[in-house]
Amino acid sequence: MAVSLNEYRRRHDAIRRLMKDHKMGYLLIAGLPDDFNRGNIRYITGYGRGGYCLFPLEGKPVLFFNAVQNSNSRLSRMIEALELIDIEESVNLAEQISQRLSKVDEEHTIGLIGTDCISVKIYSKVKKQFGQRIIEDDSFLEPLREIKSPEEIEHIRIAAGVADRVYYRLREIIRPGLSEGMIYGEVKKSIYELGCEYSFDLIDASSSRLQMSFYPTDSKLELNGTLFMEISPAYCGYYAQLPVTLPVTSYAPHIEQMMRAWFAADKAIRSLLRPGTPISELYEQAISVIVNHGFISPLRPGHSLGLDILDFWSITANNNRILKPGMVIAVHPCCVSPISREGVGLGYSYLITDTGFEKLNKVDLGAELLMV
Repeated sequence: MAVSLNEYRRRHDAIRRLMKDHKMGYLLIAGLPDDFNRGNIRYITGYGRGGYCLFPLEGKPVLFFNAVQNSNSRLSRMIEALELIDIEESVNLAEQISQRLSKVDEEHTIGLIGTDCISVKIYSKVKKQFGQRIIEDDSFLEPLREIKSPEEIEHIRIAAGVADRVYYRLREIIRPGLSEGMIYGEVKKSIYELGCEYSFDLIDASSSRLQMSFYPTDSKLELNGTLFMEISPAYCGYYAQLPVTLPVTSYAPHIEQMMRAWFAADKAIRSLLRPGTPISELYEQAISVIVNHGFISPLRPGHSLGLDILDFWSITANNNRILKPGMVIAVHPCCVSPISREGVGLGYSYLITDTGFEKLNKVDLGAELLMV
């Protein structure tokens, strides 16, 4: 399955309407091939490896591409919107971009998206050449990307289903002495076999402390310890997330108390998952419940999801956005002991609907792990 050409046409039309509103003649989009910076390039082209794209007010978007890959027979699988864009081999990229942007008349501005991803050479050249006409706005596509289309939502549903299946695989293999490398390898194997291109995974198999690493270390699961794993597969580029804290055998009594505090926080947050709720209220609700149970929650309790694992924003105390139908968010409060620093972190992916929410993960962690 892939994102359809009609979906890409819809996106391109919406981007051009947004450009007209801002009197932009061109967008220069830069991206990186990582979990946090690939979304804008992929939204336009269907290509998940970052790079540079020029999007004109009129005409086809141009994706600059490696000359070796340009002759790849599988190009249509790598770039979903290939029929709707032009490919230009990268030779002298700064000069190529400069020449194309020079066609923009002086009545129009030039938007720059991805300032953290653009090379110094390219940034310096376009800034020197076009000066005040460059509008730097990394959130320019946010109004379009944060509200998911039915097709995008279906891809996220599939990703959530993959995460569920990985969870059950972890329950099958978990045992004392299992190494992070073996766990990580099993998770990746399952995710790729189920049709995903990449995933974002945090892991901690050391005792019951939350000391998350992005890659496996030499840690091994301990008797009566826990496995923390953030399972985040991306299907057709769209992430879903299922963070879990699993007992290696059974939860120690103080860890079970933390789990019950998490369960109470999760239940309280769900009561707020509806259009019109400020994001800050989700944060306040999560933290207050956990603190009332005698624990702390030092990590953000969630974030938006989409083509990037953190799709523009996190659930924080000062986030004044409000929930809207079509948003997809991960909600995963953590409970940590202020003394031992042991802790748990769990949660789900949610779609905000017209009347409330849809929990995209079918796993019920409360029932599975606490029998509640």
